[in-house]
Amino acid sequence: MKKPGLIIVVAAAALVMSGAAFAERNLKLAHFGSETHALHTAVKQFAGNVEKRTNGEIKITIYANNVLGGPPQILEQLLQGVIDMSLSGQDQIAKHVKLFDTVAIPFSIDGYEHMDRVLDGPFKTWAAPEIRKAGAVMLSSWEWGFRQITNSKRPILTPDDVKGLKIRTPSAMAYQAAIEALGGNVQTIDFSELVMAMRQGVVDGQENPIPTIYDLKLYESQKYITIVNYVYSSMVHLVNRKVWATLTPEQQKIFQEESDSARLLARKLIRGTEAAQIEDMRKKGVRVDTPDIKPFQDKMGPAYEKIKQNVGAENFDKWMRMAADTRKK
Repeated sequence: MKKPGLIIVVAAAALVMSGAAFAERNLKLAHFGSETHALHTAVKQFAGNVEKRTNGEIKITIYANNVLGGPPQILEQLLQGVIDMSLSGQDQIAKHVKLFDTVAIPFSIDGYEHMDRVLDGPFKTWAAPEIRKAGAVMLSSWEWGFRQITNSKRPILTPDDVKGLKIRTPSAMAYQAAIEALGGNVQTIDFSELVMAMRQGVVDGQENPIPTIYDLKLYESQKYITIVNYVYSSMVHLVNRKVWATLTPEQQKIFQEESDSARLLARKLIRGTEAAQIEDMRKKGVRVDTPDIKPFQDKMGPAYEKIKQNVGAENFDKWMRMAADTRKK
């Protein structure tokens, strides 16, 4: 028969071990940006602040730069529960929740501040319940940026200059529809293979936000950059739904607050570096043009029809109404 004192000691030890295990809980967060990208800086802030505010109860290990796979693989692992959190592009989420493709309706948004009003307001209210059904909790929309077109052949000053160019895009329906509407020959290449494809001249050009073009040094092979802001890419901060359910209400509150804070940091850093990055690329011999975008907008009819067919007319119209309602008069 065990002595009462021994039972107390064993019980106490079990409680200590249980507390230690809980204190050492480690969650995985993956994204496909590089460790030098502004997005990664914001991720590190999020992880550090969560650990600090939970008194070390939750630690977050960050996997960047395609370590756990490219964008599609990261999102699949998140939904399957292999990883706990991700920053995933709306184009990837759209494969599970179609309405996310509305974010990339070409030329539907006037600029960064306009997009902020849409994403942080009516879009989140609309989209969050739908992504939850797919298995994830949407904390906030961070930033990848407005996408620009680069190529190695010629300046793009009008839509006619895009005709015939082999342009790499992700496997994102809205992006591809826009490039095709401009006469480009769309080529799908995984993000993890983008740099090598550009260096080897597999395609003539590609499209990405300025910080991505700069961070990956795509300017080394792409000597022409055209600033058109033709579509916007968000990075959505997601938590696996089952993982979210295991967090206490206080932890959930911390996660939401720190995600919102990191969202603002990511936007600030990405937007704040664009002008300097453009100037530095000019110094490196890159030609950067900012043509009149109206002729490009006028070519979007076929793209709009494809997007509308894919996301549904109701979703398409709802996004356009949100864009109109949040536009400054």
